[in-house]
Amino acid sequence: MRNMTLGLMAALVMGGGALPAVAKDKTQWVYDGKAYDSYESCKRAKDKSKDRAAVVGAASAGTVAALAGGSLAETALVAGAGALTGAVIGKNAKKC
Repeated sequence: MRNMTLGLMAALVMGGGALPAVAKDKTQWVYDGKAYDSYESCKRAKDKSKDRAAVVGAASAGTVAALAGGSLAETALVAGAGALTGAVIGKNAKKC
């Protein structure tokens, strides 16, 4: 009985080392509710989101400034500030 218990324990110890090699840990990066297999693809999605937020910020701020009756220079200045704000918001919204 004792030999069988020792044999069983030895088999568990020897087989336990092979288990992590078979079941590899797969890291996933999550950004904006989507899972990515690599950090680079997650970073690309984040940069794309930042660029999109800059365009939306510029368009919305420029439209509001134009509707409020601002001159061309004022509208361009407000649109630039909106683009900068949108880029910062898009960059800091979520982390990879």
